[in-house]
Amino acid sequence: MHRHHRPLDFFYARREDSRHLVMAPLRFLCLHGLGSNADIFKSQLGPLITELERDNSAEFTFVDGSVPQPAGPGISGVYDGPYLGYFRCDQLPPAHDVAALSQALRSNVFRESIAAAFHLIDSIVEDEGPFDGVLGFSHGATLAAAFLLHHTATIPQDPPWGPFRCAVFIAGLAPFEENGRRIRADERGTVFKLPSVHVAGRQDEVFEESLNLYRLCERDRAALVVHEKGHLVSREIEDLTAVAKAIRGLESKIVM
Repeated sequence: MHRHHRPLDFFYARREDSRHLVMAPLRFLCLHGLGSNADIFKSQLGPLITELERDNSAEFTFVDGSVPQPAGPGISGVYDGPYLGYFRCDQLPPAHDVAALSQALRSNVFRESIAAAFHLIDSIVEDEGPFDGVLGFSHGATLAAAFLLHHTATIPQDPPWGPFRCAVFIAGLAPFEENGRRIRADERGTVFKLPSVHVAGRQDEVFEESLNLYRLCERDRAALVVHEKGHLVSREIEDLTAVAKAIRGLESKIVM
């Protein structure tokens, strides 16, 4: 498959009324949470999108998952379906049952589902790219992290991290390894070296997992924003301002 890589001059746009070159907006591919869809995620991110598009800092492309799922927490009765995911989660046992989870992760059903999700991302990049970064919430953030690892493992000759040069993980969790355990920072150290932003809710049941994903990223190139809410995209002005500032800061950390 042909890969999109931006020439250096793509990242700059010339002002019509001056001789100065200014950065083009960062383009993000956005992956929604489990039991959600692209339109719902766009609505959830609405205030953040407005803030970042206000000064042309970023623009966003949303893609639906292809796997029907029950509505996610806080979704049913608030947003219309369809309710979707990117890969099969319905047959995965609880995370604490490591042996059963390991067996499920090795199953053909799960492997084929993950492969289809990776193919979906590749297809969107091919059709609508190039993108600067990937932005995911929860299930979408886990897929984004898994895709980055998969891509570097299978296509090592690609530039670092392949089609993405930065990432934003909102309520994100690290991917599982085939042994049934999530990748742990205290065991693996730095895994992701691309610039990243991590948004975590202190009242979120996956808060510690979000911190683990943050610690898996190169510390000098990772920004952490913690809000006082749960498993959601916070709309509090203070939180939005902090997240927007962190995303704007990605630009200076990206290696051309």
